[in-house]
Amino acid sequence: MTGSPPLTLRLWSRRTRRFLRWFGTRDRKDRLTMWHLDRLAHALAMNGWRIKRRFNVSPATLRVSPAKHSPAAAELTAIHFGVWVYVTRSSPLPIPCADLAGAVAEVEHILSEQLDTPDSTKAPPHGRQH
Repeated sequence: MTGSPPLTLRLWSRRTRRFLRWFGTRDRKDRLTMWHLDRLAHALAMNGWRIKRRFNVSPATLRVSPAKHSPAAAELTAIHFGVWVYVTRSSPLPIPCADLAGAVAEVEHILSEQLDTPDSTKAPPHGRQH
């Protein structure tokens, strides 16, 4: 016996099987997409942004927001167009994955624009007008 409790070995083998099953179902582009999104997620989390990885959908996406229930959020994915780029719904221009610092700055700029603009669909506050 190596000194490890049986529970640890059982959990390790379960995680290993789960990882191998996940890894076997993904092709190379899916894994690279997740790798690029994971790099960006880590960099944005270090700056204090809330990150939600959605790697179980196709294409894999990353949702970035300032708080849990914030109306401002950016949803990104990584796509290969000769070079790897991040694509968002709110920004028409692709963001190169190679420049991680530039990508973080661009995502923060997109989110700050969303936070600064007033939401026109919001109902006016209830209360009497004087």
